Amino acid sequence: MSAAKQEIGARVDELAERLDGDKFVAEVERLAAELSPDDRVALQEVLFERAADEEELQQAVRKRFAEKGWTRRTLSRIEGLWRDDRADAIAAAIQAGPDEETALVHELEALRGDRGRAAIVLDELSRHGDARVRAWVPVAAADVLGDGGSRLILSLTRDREPEVRDAAVFALLSSGSNASRLVLPDLRRRLHSSSAAERIAAMQALADAGDATALAVIEERAAEADSPEERQTASAAALTLRAKSS
Repeated sequence: MSAAKQEIGARVDELAERLDGDKFVAEVERLAAELSPDDRVALQEVLFERAADEEELQQAVRKRFAEKGWTRRTLSRIEGLWRDDRADAIAAAIQAGPDEETALVHELEALRGDRGRAAIVLDELSRHGDARVRAWVPVAAADVLGDGGSRLILSLTRDREPEVRDAAVFALLSSGSNASRLVLPDLRRRLHSSSAAERIAAMQALADAGDATALAVIEERAAEADSPEERQTASAAALTLRAKSS
């Protein structure tokens, strides 16, 4: 963790200990206005992390904030301060398909030039109602935000749509970041999914990641799966894993 992010995290924790409700939101808004674009990215990451670890945070400050859900609701209010209309333009370009490919390339280039804005836009798009839009986010986040996009991408591995989950897994594994290891337990669980397509995608991802702990289950699929496609995928994945572990 960078020194700047550590300082911002300490400031947020201090504010959460001392203030509540509208006063906390106002102080975080004031803090965001003082920061550079890169430091605003760090602030947003800190707030997301505090929301994800809400139970731990509540224990630390339970004398002031006993009501469960306070951190998440406060984060939602803060996000409203940062909303960016570029998310709508990007979503429209994604939904338009090849006809708007050039426009989408230009939008992505603009995001690369402003990481602070990119973090806000990509977070909005990750919650879009269209799965095609959400599926675009993981690769874009890895490209634009680097390691700073890992938490956002990881959240999309739990999306309700398989195409979004698969895109997020691909982006994490391709990034080579430490966060990529966090998705492996979920992939191993997917080997037992009722969906053959999900099992096949999981085997391919685990083989790419070189996760030999899944080898026994994959070899079982190679021998016993109902469909030829799944047996062939399992056989290829098993060969890859054996080669990587030798």
